[in-house]
Amino acid sequence: MSAPAKPTLITVDVGNNPARCRMLVYHKGLEQLIDVKSPADYGGLSSPEYRALNPQGKIPVLILPTGEAIFEAKVVCGYLNDKYAEVGPSVGAATPEERARAALLTQVHDLYIASPNSSDPMVTANQGAMYKSVEQIDAPSRAAKLAELEKQMDVLEGLIQAPYAAGASLTEADFALYPTLACFLPYLLPTVFGWADPLDASRRPKLAAWLGTVGALTAAQRVRGEVMKGLEGWTASGRFAPIKEQVAANPQLKWVYP
Repeated sequence: MSAPAKPTLITVDVGNNPARCRMLVYHKGLEQLIDVKSPADYGGLSSPEYRALNPQGKIPVLILPTGEAIFEAKVVCGYLNDKYAEVGPSVGAATPEERARAALLTQVHDLYIASPNSSDPMVTANQGAMYKSVEQIDAPSRAAKLAELEKQMDVLEGLIQAPYAAGASLTEADFALYPTLACFLPYLLPTVFGWADPLDASRRPKLAAWLGTVGALTAAQRVRGEVMKGLEGWTASGRFAPIKEQVAANPQLKWVYP
């Protein structure tokens, strides 16, 4: 495979982890410096060509002009923010305390909400409870994952600052959290399970205020439009019907919070 002339970001619209990378690209004005492609351009996630770039078979991936590929959203965003530190608006905390808080918020999101910590497709992240198939997640496991999502939103509510996630400065934590908290959780939990808005100001006022601040960014609005189009497409395709049937068949389990 020949090396690209510019860094190439491999992404899809609907994923929250690739979306955080695009949001950073948009915010810093890097679109003329970075090419964007999809996994389909490399034969799909399971193809030998794609697995040579990322053996985990996941997205995003950033291919450097040297031909080296780096993956994992946190690593990709960190590289882009470092490489292009002098391009566009600055992203990063001004104090050690804010940097630690940003790292903690990102860690909570990545470990306890967004990552399955396995490349096995049958091992799913807690967020997968909202959309992974009934073949992948049985009813008790899905209910347990929903309970964990409820818990982790409370953890984030306790950690989040103002006006941005870590405090006074826009950091990589804002980009990590935004697609999940602005799109996936407030759309899928009500749509699939009948929750009220989990980030309503009456329940989680700090997260709601943070969403308003970050959601005003042009890059946030753009990436939200991309992600929501994909999620609404999932609804239109009937993807959630089997999950709703699983829920209805197991009324003894807790499906709705609070």
